[in-house]
Amino acid sequence: MNSTIVVTSADSKFFELVQGTILSIREKPQGYSVDIGFLDTGCTLEQLQWISQYVDHIIEPGWNYDIPSSNSQPNYLKALASRPFLPEYFPGYEVYIWIDADAWLQDWSAIELLTLGAKRKGFSIVTELVAKHVNRFWMQTWITWHYHKYFHHTEFNRLDIEPLLNAGVFSGARQSIHWSAWGKRVEQAILRCFDLWTDQFALNVSIYKDLGLDRVELLPLNCNWLAHYQLPLWDPQKRLWVDPFPPHEPIGIVHLTADAKTRPTHIVLTTEGFKVEASLRYPGKNSLPIKRYDYVSNNQRRIHLDYSFPLMTVVDPSSHPWPYLRKEIPHLSHADLRQPLIGFVSRDEAHILYNTALKFQGKPALEIGCWLGWSTAHLALGGVVLDVVDPALANPQIYESVDQSLRLAGVRSNVNLYPGYSPEKAEEIAREKNRRWSLIYIDGNHDAPAPLLDAQVADRYAAEDALILFHDLASPDVAEGLNYLRARGWNTMIYQTMQIMGVAWRGNVQPVEHIPDPAVDWTLPEHLKGYPVYNLELSRVLEKVKAFTLLGFERLWNLYTLAKRVCQEDISGNFVECGVCRGGSSALLAWVIKNYSRRPRKVYAFDTFSGMPQPTEVDRDYRGFLANDTPYGAGALGAPVSENLEVISRELGVWDLIVPVQGLFADTLPAYRDQVGEIAFLHADADWYQSTMDIFQNLYEQVNSQGFIQIDDYGHWQGCREAVHDFEREIGAFFRLHSIDYTGVWVSLAENLPVVRDSLTETTLPQGIRLSKFNVVLFPYWELETEQLAEELEKLLEQILLSPNSKDYALILLGDPDPQLANQTLEMAAGNVILKLMEKGEEVAEEPLCSVVSGLNPWQWERLIQHMNYRYPLKRERFPKGLRSAVQKLPVLLIAQ
Repeated sequence: MNSTIVVTSADSKFFELVQGTILSIREKPQGYSVDIGFLDTGCTLEQLQWISQYVDHIIEPGWNYDIPSSNSQPNYLKALASRPFLPEYFPGYEVYIWIDADAWLQDWSAIELLTLGAKRKGFSIVTELVAKHVNRFWMQTWITWHYHKYFHHTEFNRLDIEPLLNAGVFSGARQSIHWSAWGKRVEQAILRCFDLWTDQFALNVSIYKDLGLDRVELLPLNCNWLAHYQLPLWDPQKRLWVDPFPPHEPIGIVHLTADAKTRPTHIVLTTEGFKVEASLRYPGKNSLPIKRYDYVSNNQRRIHLDYSFPLMTVVDPSSHPWPYLRKEIPHLSHADLRQPLIGFVSRDEAHILYNTALKFQGKPALEIGCWLGWSTAHLALGGVVLDVVDPALANPQIYESVDQSLRLAGVRSNVNLYPGYSPEKAEEIAREKNRRWSLIYIDGNHDAPAPLLDAQVADRYAAEDALILFHDLASPDVAEGLNYLRARGWNTMIYQTMQIMGVAWRGNVQPVEHIPDPAVDWTLPEHLKGYPVYNLELSRVLEKVKAFTLLGFERLWNLYTLAKRVCQEDISGNFVECGVCRGGSSALLAWVIKNYSRRPRKVYAFDTFSGMPQPTEVDRDYRGFLANDTPYGAGALGAPVSENLEVISRELGVWDLIVPVQGLFADTLPAYRDQVGEIAFLHADADWYQSTMDIFQNLYEQVNSQGFIQIDDYGHWQGCREAVHDFEREIGAFFRLHSIDYTGVWVSLAENLPVVRDSLTETTLPQGIRLSKFNVVLFPYWELETEQLAEELEKLLEQILLSPNSKDYALILLGDPDPQLANQTLEMAAGNVILKLMEKGEEVAEEPLCSVVSGLNPWQWERLIQHMNYRYPLKRERFPKGLRSAVQKLPVLLIAQ
């Protein structure tokens, strides 16, 4: 027999809920480390037969007290009155844990804390979060009123201002005095009133008045999350309910208090700030509680504009009359409370608009059909100058609503609102304002011939480099507009979204990448069958690859993006991955070759395939833990080729493009260098210092000068980072390290910054860091007025040019965040000084070497500062993070006149 028992209770009405309670315990890996006891207060024989399969004891409780008119009392009160007697009903256990039938266990940590609390202090419980109730004053009044129901005011004096202890989840030790103290208070309270809350308020009085709160272990809210006070958040990455307060720890026990148990679903926020429609009941071992959800393509930049639309709500589309509404798509539908039948674009579609607009910042755009401004706000926040045409804007209430929402979003100044019908109004604006729009979004009248007429006016007044988006292509009438543009020679494609979006483009623009929701079995209506769907196949590939890689989405997407770029730009060379693990990323690279490459290529996949090699002292994670003290130390992550890389590669049909090479990098890379040949893309996923150095020392010289390197572990493993910077020293250059996520970075070899000494001043290198005898570093704050900055730089340049040895100086300036502005300001300052000296008749000496340096991280700046002899202080400066003190230790430049 186990030493701990979990007890619950139900009657026939609560049977469905208590099934979740019981299964949520038994279906956990630790589920058989505790026994389960069940107090039957009126289940049917069939229900008891099911319960008996999962619990260890079924007991029918008695009244335990002299209850007035006990025959007329509801049976469920027996269980509540029996709770102070659990050690007597289920003898022989050390710890007793109670969980109400409307609560269920999500995370086993709650059981561990309840057990530990009972052992430490004899009793553990969780307080209620009254402060988070929607009506805190009403709730406080309710608590006071219930104390009055059960006790004389002298018995609970001022207890009503103490946190209410919830008796839905608690634990007690067998020998604890809390049981008897509680039982006496229940007996006392019953004399005044016996109902659903009697035993809970008796428990509060026994703890606060008889025993003292210090005799109880108060557990975190996660051990009994009362859903009616505040709904939990859904974490789509962990696929768990978490508390709403950072750092969003998983909830241990979800308690469906009050009306939370009666509602089949709830609209709940996610940790990403979006929404899901979900059931709060136990979903089952391998199921998710999510019914509908906000989907946004993972590769896109995300924004949240809900605060600008306070009347926006989630609506049920099932009864909507429009025949082309795709009700089967499980994405949330949003509308305004005042007009619930006229929906907004979905969250996914709104982000396509926003990310597309980012490509056209500062350029003119047109929206045909804005309704209440949800799509308008997303377009405008992307930075376009937006003209909006909609006849609904003639209604003062709608105009005011749109105006207010755009102001709340902070984009009103970017938007011109025009009441009127398209295409007439759009044509009038184009003629009168001489408009040629770079971005056009059509979501107006969906009935023929309106979409076709809108497409025609868009075609007439679009810029040479332009992109046109359509919404609601599920309707064949709307599709006529896209058909027209295709016939006119525009490139066209479909986005698989809730209502299907179409895109047409021409000239030097490209549509944004979009990944259709991989959880949806997408179909196209017959009238769109001739159109390609953006990344539909890629969505399926990424979903398959996920099970065969440790790379997060950001690094996986960056790998795909760079590999595709290599193929599209036809950069010569093979692909090499060093550190393959289960092979998902190698297979993805091969899939890109198969689908995009214009020339034959192979993916060389180097790995031991038997586990991680032995790390060294320098190999610590970002927290400073030695590699072998983490789950990823020597011997970890073994993945035989035949069970991993070969499986996913064959599934994607790319096994013939992959060359697996087994062994340590120090042995295999030198042996295979000639066979690998030129490299267009190198993926370094080696973790340890020596493994990373082996990759760079053996393969770097073979990477095409226009090629790319992605380094997976730069941020997570200190050894990997040190190897990258030690190799930079070896080759006398700095990499421009582009961040992917907290650990991954990538490098374009064309952006390398070589360090050039004055002996090589005749070099024709287009970029680099030029050093000389006296190296002076400056950290300008480029956001200042250009004239003000130029004036400060002119003083320095004038002194150097008037000195007898001006060519011995090299100025190194921080160019972030805008290197183009930095170069322009520096050129202005130099030009002003030279002109001024020439006007004075001064002989202008040779200009000092100047390097505007951008894109270096703090570790790289720390190394560069070691080459500096002086600093030149400015009135306002911007230092690389964490380097102010190191910079200020440099001597200040003083030039002798």
